[in-house]
Amino acid sequence: MSCSVDCKPKPGLLLEPTYGYGRSSPRTPSFCQILVEWIDAVSFWKDPSRRLPAFYAAYHLATLAVFLSFLCVSFHSVLQVLGVTTLIAMVFNTVWYHRYCTHRAFKFRSLWLARLFLWLNPVCFREESYVVAHRAHHAKSDGVGDPYGPHLGWLGSYLATESQQKMNRNISRLDYERLCKSLDHIGFVKSSYPNYQRHGSVENPWHYLARVVVAKLFWMALAYRLAGTTGILAWFSGVFFYSFLVRDFNYRGHGGFLGQHVPGIPLNHMFYGFIAGEWHENHHAHPRSARSGLAWWQIDAPYWIIKLLALCGLVVHINKPSLRRTPQS
Repeated sequence: MSCSVDCKPKPGLLLEPTYGYGRSSPRTPSFCQILVEWIDAVSFWKDPSRRLPAFYAAYHLATLAVFLSFLCVSFHSVLQVLGVTTLIAMVFNTVWYHRYCTHRAFKFRSLWLARLFLWLNPVCFREESYVVAHRAHHAKSDGVGDPYGPHLGWLGSYLATESQQKMNRNISRLDYERLCKSLDHIGFVKSSYPNYQRHGSVENPWHYLARVVVAKLFWMALAYRLAGTTGILAWFSGVFFYSFLVRDFNYRGHGGFLGQHVPGIPLNHMFYGFIAGEWHENHHAHPRSARSGLAWWQIDAPYWIIKLLALCGLVVHINKPSLRRTPQS
């Protein structure tokens, strides 16, 4: 698939935020505008299509409560939380969401292997919401229409996770079919066009809820088997901390702090590089590459996970960095 299809969705798939995108430059919303937009994104009481973003926001807040409670009574288990966070960040964020679902940086031997990742995904964030917003981000990086980034400020970037789930339900049937085709490799059961117009989700909501329950039961059972009740609390604490870091990354990973932000140029942020293989300046230079750590010191564990899957015969193709573009190190 060409990069134009992979990275640049047809304009209008995402709804414009209530405060607008801006005209000649991206808009920086005020604190009140950020809150109004977030409330609009989860307002299931006035728009049924907001139920799924509201569900994810409630889940995020619930894991926050577990995280705070767990650290208060068991601070010595912080290493367990960091271990869970790193596992999710490397395997499910970078390998699954980012390099496979969004950029197709590698290819599974069978679609059933992708479905295995799908049904074991512990994050609950719908793949389509990650993919559509991230492709728009690459197409309009730090520009008008970029759904998240440092131009929103830290809080605006953090809460944009809900806003980026606001899909345009009024796209044509042909555009919906094209959107579905661009998500075929993920392997979920899709909604009919009339159902998409009702609830704004390409994935059938019942399929989504079923796999969320399966994933939760699987990881809770495994955590309990390894460490009892403490293991379950550490697991959900790690899920929260991962989600916190992803939301933070949309701001900090693009240099939105300490005056380091240069529009259109993300950073090879060392913390996110080491914890998740997200060497982001390299990634923007080579978006379809399965490898982002290009300098000798840039550890890229997700790439080696993909290589291991290939060695086991589970992955049959891996994209390499283009030699025509010079990576930043």
